[in-house]
Amino acid sequence: MKFWQFCAIAGSALFAASAQPAAADDDTIKIGVVAAQTGAFVSAGNTIGAGVTLAVKEINDAGGVKIGGKSRKIQLENRDDRTDVNVAIAAGRELVNDIGVAALYGTESHDFSVSMTKITGPAKVLQFTGNSSLGAILTKESVAPGAPLHYTFQSEPPEFQRSGSTARGVLKLLGKEIGAPLKNAVVFVADDATGQYLSEHYVKALEANGQHVDLIKYPPNTTDFTPLLTRAKGLNPDTVHFWYNGDVTLVAFPQAVQLKVAKGYFLFGVDPGVWADRKLVSTAPVTLSCVPMCWGAPPTPEAKAYFDRYFAAGAVKGVQSSVSLLYYDYMHWYAKAIEESGSTDPDTVVAQIEKMKYQGVVSKAPLYFDNRHRVSFATEVCLVKPNTSDQFECAVEEPPTEPPAGDNGG
Repeated sequence: MKFWQFCAIAGSALFAASAQPAAADDDTIKIGVVAAQTGAFVSAGNTIGAGVTLAVKEINDAGGVKIGGKSRKIQLENRDDRTDVNVAIAAGRELVNDIGVAALYGTESHDFSVSMTKITGPAKVLQFTGNSSLGAILTKESVAPGAPLHYTFQSEPPEFQRSGSTARGVLKLLGKEIGAPLKNAVVFVADDATGQYLSEHYVKALEANGQHVDLIKYPPNTTDFTPLLTRAKGLNPDTVHFWYNGDVTLVAFPQAVQLKVAKGYFLFGVDPGVWADRKLVSTAPVTLSCVPMCWGAPPTPEAKAYFDRYFAAGAVKGVQSSVSLLYYDYMHWYAKAIEESGSTDPDTVVAQIEKMKYQGVVSKAPLYFDNRHRVSFATEVCLVKPNTSDQFECAVEEPPTEPPAGDNGG
């Protein structure tokens, strides 16, 4: 089933939420999080609540959100979607219709996020969702005032940008380490809605960097990857790119190394910190990427300070803990937009966000949303030296400004 066929089916199951704006009382502003704290996508999902929780604590400890000379504290409501779209929809309905949240963060699962807009949009609840699949439905028309996605913000870059910066960084680092031109690549990805969508863009990005690419999809819940990896080896690849679930990648990757499938590997969303903490080693060179930057090799003092606070607060050092930084920044950004606009009215806050440039931790350059409510920032890629668990060479790659040939830019 194609990604948008799945989303259409999921969307048809939703009801039209109340069109009344979520209201904050005189003392609090209610914020919701829907994310996987359990289930197959927990490695990314559990970071959303943790990042927002840290930001909310800092805001509340500093006195809350100041509006017209009065301070309001933020009331945070966390819900586990259990990596199940039906649970995510039910949680979204509860938070929007029963709790009355003013903004919702999540989910991290791509198809879930699209479904969630059916709930947040009619209710005029701002939704910050950290995936790139929304780019296919976020248009200048759909985010305009009065349009169905006016309150939705895509808090990761357009997928052609993330794929482009990632591919360029991976090939530079692996080519330098291997010492020979890289020509043949295999992209290894789960055959689910997210995998189908993301791999379309990543394949185009690799091709734009001179690669011949074979795409191999594995059924979700696969644990023995030997037959598919043997097939991949028969294609004589220079590199194998494991895309996109970090937890599954760490199951499949050792099998690939044992079979000597390629000269080098790329593991999407696996942080150098996890590699070092687990004392993983590989006889072949490996590259790792982080969304947006690596907690195990933070590129700036501000990022290091953030991750120190994040883990000191009790967060798990996981495969994709760096995702938390997105939601931390966007929570602070939302609070600042309320203060600068002097209102919690959703239309007023959206108008303020649309004209703001916000200096967060995630990027050296100020963040801003374009006229399709999409943001841009760089990607950090790190090379693990062969036979080591703690020697990394990292680079921050800026995103391309235009999609490659054959990529519609969605």
